[in-house]
Amino acid sequence: MSEDVPTEDVVGGGPFLPPLIHVEVHGAALGDLRDFARETGADLGCRATPRREAEGWTVDAYLPEDRLEAARSARSGARVRLEVRENATAVGRERQAEVGTGNRFLARVAAAGEAVRGRAAPGGAAPGEAAGGEAGRGAATVPGTQLRPVRGLGGKR
Repeated sequence: MSEDVPTEDVVGGGPFLPPLIHVEVHGAALGDLRDFARETGADLGCRATPRREAEGWTVDAYLPEDRLEAARSARSGARVRLEVRENATAVGRERQAEVGTGNRFLARVAAAGEAVRGRAAPGGAAPGEAAGGEAGRGAATVPGTQLRPVRGLGGKR
């Protein structure tokens, strides 16, 4: 096992999970890839898409790190070649670090002059009321929400 194993609080208090490894499975025939996936329980995703190569076929698969050696020594493993591409768990954690925290929509709402639930709107208007003299023109937010009425819906024609 490596340092990439999630802690109990990350996985909801359950058992520790080994890192998930992205591998390419190479085989001479599609049947070899199919047999390998069935025997090892390799995750081929929701729609496995084998790719044709000069010497056969290739498909992407994901295996827990602790089952990688067992998959190589499986009976069907003799007919395929495994090529480790990356530690998908580590790559996923790096990508999650790129995602910001907080409410990215809050800045847009405040900039648009709308009231944020429980806070006064810019210009001193109370929550649920329009700011900047827009009252009476249908521009007020619906009380208790950040929604504005939609023109043309629900009115008489």
